[in-house]
Amino acid sequence: MSACCAWGGSTVDFPAAEGPWDDVMRLIGQAHTLLHKKGIVRVQTDVRVGTRTDKKQNFESKVRSVEKILAADSK
Repeated sequence: MSACCAWGGSTVDFPAAEGPWDDVMRLIGQAHTLLHKKGIVRVQTDVRVGTRTDKKQNFESKVRSVEKILAADSK
């Protein structure tokens, strides 16, 4: 999951987060709260969510899969 927050007219990219649904949503809420406490009046987060039930896969394994495909394409 990645999040972008408007900060003074610019965009700040946050790294991907993974974990239980409630924990990730709580993390996003905490990020919003922190930014509002710093005086930022408008925060917008865009979320991309992917779930699977056929196999266990984390973010690092997804990156390795893409790197393997790219390496094969470059040969």
